[in-house]
Amino acid sequence: MTAPTNPERDREVDAFLHLLGRALVEGDALTVATLYETPAFVLADAGAQAVARREEIERFFAGARAQYLDRGVTMTRPEVESREWVGDRVVLVRVCWPYVDKDGREVGLERSTYALRRDDSGALRIRVVLAHRE
Repeated sequence: MTAPTNPERDREVDAFLHLLGRALVEGDALTVATLYETPAFVLADAGAQAVARREEIERFFAGARAQYLDRGVTMTRPEVESREWVGDRVVLVRVCWPYVDKDGREVGLERSTYALRRDDSGALRIRVVLAHRE
């Protein structure tokens, strides 16, 4: 059974995603890592990866800023395409991340679906990432 829509919870998800996007583009791997709860799982066409420790996430995203800058990306923003609360603590969110250059032009995008789960302290954390193929 799907939990009913709740504007307050949805705003919390939106704020979470904005923080994630800003941290990714700024190369703030520590903040990105704190947005995950382990164990976590990443699934994509290229493969599947279980993540056991937060340090693994931090290492993975440590070079993100350089990769974005190489593509001319200076900003992104989450565009929520769908969201489904599947319980009180779990929400599935499909997000489009447009890549924006210094002149405000979109120079690409990526899509991901996240399974976010509220941890025992009440904070949303990423538990599963499903990377979409574009």
